[in-house]
Amino acid sequence: MKRREFWYVLGGLLPVRLAGQDGQLTAEQKRALAEAQRDPVLTAMLAEIRRMGELRTMPEIPYYIEVGCDDAQIYTVSATLGAAFAPQSRRVRPLRVQVRVGSPQFDNTNSIFSDMYSGTRYDSGQLPLEGGVMQYRHALWLALDRAYKTAVEGLGRKSAALQGVSVQEPLPDLAPAPPTLLVKPAAQGKIDGDRWRDVVKKASAEYRAYPAVTTSNVDLSLSSGTVFFVNSAGTMIRTPDSVAILQTRAGCQAEDGMVIYDGGQWVASDPGKLPGEAELAAAVREVGERLTALTKAPLGKSYAGPVLFEPRAAAQLVGEVLGSQLCATRRPVAEPGRTLPFATGEYESRINSRVLPEWLSVIDDPEAREWEGTALAGHYEADLEGVRPERLTVIEKGVLKTLLTTRQPVRGVAGSNGRARLPGALGVKMPRPSNLFVEAAESVPLGELRGRLLTMVRDQQKEFGLLVRKMDFPSAGSLDDLRRLGQRVARGGGGRAISLPLGIYRVTPDGREELVRGLRFRGLTTRSFRDIVAASAERAAYHYVDNGLPLALMGAGSYVVGCSVVAPGLLFEELELEAIEEEFPDRPLVPPPATAG
Repeated sequence: MKRREFWYVLGGLLPVRLAGQDGQLTAEQKRALAEAQRDPVLTAMLAEIRRMGELRTMPEIPYYIEVGCDDAQIYTVSATLGAAFAPQSRRVRPLRVQVRVGSPQFDNTNSIFSDMYSGTRYDSGQLPLEGGVMQYRHALWLALDRAYKTAVEGLGRKSAALQGVSVQEPLPDLAPAPPTLLVKPAAQGKIDGDRWRDVVKKASAEYRAYPAVTTSNVDLSLSSGTVFFVNSAGTMIRTPDSVAILQTRAGCQAEDGMVIYDGGQWVASDPGKLPGEAELAAAVREVGERLTALTKAPLGKSYAGPVLFEPRAAAQLVGEVLGSQLCATRRPVAEPGRTLPFATGEYESRINSRVLPEWLSVIDDPEAREWEGTALAGHYEADLEGVRPERLTVIEKGVLKTLLTTRQPVRGVAGSNGRARLPGALGVKMPRPSNLFVEAAESVPLGELRGRLLTMVRDQQKEFGLLVRKMDFPSAGSLDDLRRLGQRVARGGGGRAISLPLGIYRVTPDGREELVRGLRFRGLTTRSFRDIVAASAERAAYHYVDNGLPLALMGAGSYVVGCSVVAPGLLFEELELEAIEEEFPDRPLVPPPATAG
């Protein structure tokens, strides 16, 4: 029987559009609707969206309204050298509201004026932690009032900015999307703060055995809560949302003063899936041993030639370079004559072009929960716009087929594929990958791949080749380190900043390895991936937190999402690296106090 669409009025508040046969609800839909009517947060959201949608005396009638709320219990703790700092525990309910005026073809978003509001702000941007429907509606009323006034101002300024400017084939501002009904039980998890404080303290104490390490810490952030989302098109979502982030960072100085840092990051939807105490201690020792070795390692020389990334480093490289460039963005509207710094994507106009060897494919799969028994961090059921995502083949046999998109239309891709994962500026969301799988139709064992590297080194009569075992992604550096990296890239001729290779080795033709430091990639872009000559049969899964910042800087960003990359080792025919040449800071005049004994 043909499926049709029917509208149901939820509690007399907002029509919810559902697909069914002859208007019959499924048992799951009945349960979801009944559960929603008992939830005071959803009830308040539905009531205020309907009330605003019925107002017809305003200068501009809203054609789209959405309200989101993240109800989260957050626990953070940090420790250094076996001593913990004061843990922080708090509950927050930040609101995410948006009002669009105009039409889907042209509205107030995607303009440098979209978020500007000249009036007084009366709302707090938060939903009360206690109370009922009345208190929640009052907070939503203030938030939606400001969002509407901001939208009206933004639409006027955007229209004025486009006067006298010709626009070639303007794109719509909002793509259609089917409504989603997804109501699941709210999160009920309890955070055992005492246990996790002890875990972090014990792990941080491992750095005592490495006197060369001058700064170190282990940080833990646990967030357990529920996501609410309702829009005026009939979408209603309530899902549990939890993320656990464990990370360690450490730094030191070499004899010549060069600042060296290293770290590690683990992310999981369930704290119980984070590394155990023994595994975490081993990872901390690995960081300490690598930093100690780097202080004694020689400076690397500028190099152009074959480079082999082992699976872990390859997964980091794919997440950093391909993961960001597969996300489609649009240049915002600016005033005529005003320069706007906006980096366009490298894949923006390359759909249906070859971007990888024909034996490589890349798939983004948010439906996957695990890979070979390992839990994946990028699983989710609906994005920030209420769109359900599906498995998506982004690159097929080397050819770019599509990009990761939100409801903001982009050229070459029809509609949203549910990748709006981060809040963005100018009224639009940021697309981000979920679980990226790099699949090779042709592969060889990793040992044979290393042999091919040595063969290429001998054939090109080079002194050595380069082997990368670890990249600094997400970056364990500070904002100052990120700023210095950007300055180096600018002095070297521009381009995008790529994280530094932390575990990089010179491999001589006879197979001998030597750890080196002080190298950075030059000119490594998505086009470099066309020169991959081979992949390993072994693959590795790497999980990280994406916050929308360059190099996914650890500890930054107020809104983060988990991502995973599964990739084989990759052998590049030729990459260019250059030695870092700059003045290094002096070492401390007084040696650090003893950390043991």
